[in-house]
Amino acid sequence: MPFTTPEQFVLLAVVLLAGWLIGYASAPSPRKYKRRLREQAESYTTYHDDAEDRLRAANQRATDLAREAEVLRHDQADAERTIAALRASAAVRPAALPPHDGI
Repeated sequence: MPFTTPEQFVLLAVVLLAGWLIGYASAPSPRKYKRRLREQAESYTTYHDDAEDRLRAANQRATDLAREAEVLRHDQADAERTIAALRASAAVRPAALPPHDGI
């Protein structure tokens, strides 16, 4: 065991205390780190707000496209019904017309 006497323990405590004081005295100012932390927090807040805006715009675009697709499906169904009605009337018309004389 390296520390066996009380004097060695006292010396260890003094060396540890001196090291702590030297480290504390030579450490940079905490203002620098607080400023960096504040800048980083602002950066994350800005990014978060921007991401929310982009997500909101994407969701609105998806909703608009879904509405437009529904309108197009409705228009297609109307067009198919109109085409079917025109084909049905075209099929009936030649039989109902009198024969053509060629004039």
